[in-house]
Amino acid sequence: MVQSVVIFSEIIPTILAVSGLYFLFSGVLDNKRTYTIAGIGLFVLAVFVPFLILGSII
Repeated sequence: MVQSVVIFSEIIPTILAVSGLYFLFSGVLDNKRTYTIAGIGLFVLAVFVPFLILGSII
């Protein structure tokens, strides 16, 4: 149980947030609206995923 909590609360949100920031910054710098929207979506998803998954696990 502890290993799955660490994965869902620490590792997956970090990967989503870093990739979201990458897409966000590259979209802003290259003037690509789809990258910017994807970056915002991934970053917001990284914020809410731990609450949704851990709420159902615990």
